Amino acid sequence: MKNRSILFAALMILLLCLYGQGSFAQGQRAKKAAPAKVVRLAGAQAWDCAACHRTQKVLPKNHLDIQEMPYVGCLVCHLSEEGFAGSLKGKMPGSHLHAFRNVQCAGCHGREKKPSAVAKSRCLDCHGSAAAVAGKTQNTKPNNPHDSPHYGTELDCNFCHHQHAGSEDYCAKCHKFNFAAP
Repeated sequence: MKNRSILFAALMILLLCLYGQGSFAQGQRAKKAAPAKVVRLAGAQAWDCAACHRTQKVLPKNHLDIQEMPYVGCLVCHLSEEGFAGSLKGKMPGSHLHAFRNVQCAGCHGREKKPSAVAKSRCLDCHGSAAAVAGKTQNTKPNNPHDSPHYGTELDCNFCHHQHAGSEDYCAKCHKFNFAAP
């Protein structure tokens, strides 16, 4: 019975992959375009998607124009309540969230030609002490992700909060807490 379930699941995944490539709809395998190369420009404004993403479309077709929109403008629509566009939490890299809040790259990286990863101490310059950050998530169940039983408040921010890629729930490597890391 278990082998049948695995075989069925594998078959469904294969069918979904083929369908996603248009082979059912078009009668042949559709070629996927290579993802556009992302170029990071230190002076790019948060709302100027083309500065980094070039011609790649990153917003849905019917999305409002976001030119010069501050982050609070995004939150008018991006609420998790029914009838709204849904929360942006976990949907954008941290660098985008910082840029929308007018924190430029040099604010964290300095004026280095080849920026390196930002140290936790630099994050805490703006976000408060490790204890203050842990206090903001103290009611998170089943455990406070910023005050872990393994690391206390010492875990480096970069383990979960990636700035130039999607963030991740580092705890999920071993646990199933389903934390959402912005």
